[in-house]
Amino acid sequence: MNSNALIVIAAATVAIGTVVLMAMMLMRYVKVGPSQMLVVSGRKVQLPDGTSVGFRVVRGGGTFVLPILEKAEVLSLEVQTIEMPGLRTRTSDGSGVQADCIAQVKIDSNDASVLSAVEYFLGKSAVECTNIVRPVLEKHVSNALSASTAELISQNPASCADAAQKSAAADLAKMGMTIVSLTLRRIRSYP
Repeated sequence: MNSNALIVIAAATVAIGTVVLMAMMLMRYVKVGPSQMLVVSGRKVQLPDGTSVGFRVVRGGGTFVLPILEKAEVLSLEVQTIEMPGLRTRTSDGSGVQADCIAQVKIDSNDASVLSAVEYFLGKSAVECTNIVRPVLEKHVSNALSASTAELISQNPASCADAAQKSAAADLAKMGMTIVSLTLRRIRSYP
C-alpha cells in the first residue's frame, strides 16, 4: 500500500470516529419542558450553601448526561389535583359532618423544596405521588372540620378550608410541596 492510501484510510477513520462521537453526544443531550425538572444523578454536586448532593437539577432546559456515569429522570412541576370525596369526622359540637374536598398541589420552586421533592417523589408516578400527599391533606382537613361546629362549617366552608390549608402547609413543605388551592364542597350531616 502506498502512503496516499494510508492517509485516506486514516482520514476516513477519523471522520467516521468523529461522526460516531458526535452522534453519541447528541443522543445523550436531554431536554425538558418548562413544567418539568430534569434530575441528573450519579456525580456529587456542591450546592451554594456548601452541602454536597449526588444529583443536579435542570429546570425547563437541557443538559448533557454523561454515558455510564450519570442517569437522568424527569420530575413534573405541574399542578396535581387531589380529590378526597366523602371525608367524615365529628365536629366540636359532636355532629357528624361529611364533605368532599379538592386540593391542588405542586412542587414549590425554591431550592430547599426542590431537594425535598427529589427525595420524596423522584421515580414515582403521578398516582404514587398523590397517594403520598393525600393522607396528609385528609388529616389536616379532618382536623379543621373537627375543630369547628357543623353550623360554622355549613355557613362558611371557605374559612374551614383556609384553616386546613394553613395547617397542612408545614407538612407539605417538608415534602417540597405547596398548596395552590383547597376547597370544601357538598358539606352534609350524617348520624
